Amino acid sequence: MHEEHQSAIEALGAQRLNKVSFSGIRKVSEKVRKLESEGRDVIHWQIGRTDFDTPEHIKAAAVESLNRGDVHYAPNRGVPALRKAIAERTQQDTGVAVAEESQVIVMTGANEGVLVSMLAFLDPGDEVLIPSPNWPHYKACVSIAGGTPVEVETKEKDQFGVTAESIAERITPRTKILCVTSPGNPTGCVQSKEDLEALAKVAVEHNLIVISDEIYNRIYFGEDGGTAPSIFSIPGMAERTIVINGFSKAYSMDGWRLGWTVASPEVTLMLLKMRQYTTVCVSTFSQHAAAAGLSGDQSSVDERVAAFAERRTIIVEGLRSIPGVSVAEPLGAFYAFPNISSFGMSSEKMADYLLDEYGLAAVAGSVFGAAGEGFLRIAYSCSTDDCRRGIERLGEALAKLPRS
Repeated sequence: MHEEHQSAIEALGAQRLNKVSFSGIRKVSEKVRKLESEGRDVIHWQIGRTDFDTPEHIKAAAVESLNRGDVHYAPNRGVPALRKAIAERTQQDTGVAVAEESQVIVMTGANEGVLVSMLAFLDPGDEVLIPSPNWPHYKACVSIAGGTPVEVETKEKDQFGVTAESIAERITPRTKILCVTSPGNPTGCVQSKEDLEALAKVAVEHNLIVISDEIYNRIYFGEDGGTAPSIFSIPGMAERTIVINGFSKAYSMDGWRLGWTVASPEVTLMLLKMRQYTTVCVSTFSQHAAAAGLSGDQSSVDERVAAFAERRTIIVEGLRSIPGVSVAEPLGAFYAFPNISSFGMSSEKMADYLLDEYGLAAVAGSVFGAAGEGFLRIAYSCSTDDCRRGIERLGEALAKLPRS
């Protein structure tokens, strides 16, 4: 009877859920927890969060805000101090003036910004162009909103950058949104200014909304320094671009669940209407803490980026020293995406082998789209020591496998 009851309940579920899978990344993390509970030593290359604590002045601002009594609803758009800090930060990063009153919404993490954007713009059957490989939440959010995700393959030889030509080839009368993630998860790719200008031209020509995921924009290793290039900076694109950003990566605030959107006043009103019926607002005291983070001393961010740069060198040089492995140069974020196809094993089986036999937790490239098959995602958001130990284990593990 239990099975019949369960089947009847499942039949009531929305059909769109059939197009959404549980997170492959979380699946690995759950397996890691089980192995560690059994006493196994596991190197955490699987999860895209930093190993740093939130800076002290941000935590202190949260305590001060709580003691001040900031425990009630915040405005749907966010508290004024944080919106002001976000507007100023965006202008500093992109060179585009942003009106804090009409162009900024504080979200419950960057992921809410993605989902709200999809809900605000997609009708059933509308298509969204998503570079592959990419963070799987994009496809899921499109499906939840009733749209159709369309993967656009990127290649290792192109450093996993998406090209204007490949985008133009996939556009149909139903195409409405183009997703740009730079620096990208899982590859660490960064779209050059020239590539972004070409993508912008296609977006304008076909009247597309662009979602520009810039959550890793300050974790950037380009020779020009600063922050990664933004499509929002290109003339004419501020009117049709939704910038997604947040505090999880640069400020080590993933558990605080704080993100934001920046868009034109017209687009922001559409997002706001949808946002009012999702999480309503972010906790008030955490917003005041985040405002202190953005407007205060930025040395902690610089220290984190320097640490990631050191780890990146260890990981990339280490991967390239292993026979049979190649890796595109990751210019941003804290991921490397090595090609392990020469070992003749699917990326999922390879990830299972490394975790089960060597306590090395990486994520199968196939989790991030069809173009990710044959690759692994390595998050070097662990300690420098674990980066070195992981490379040693990986070299030992792959040395025992035949190569095609």
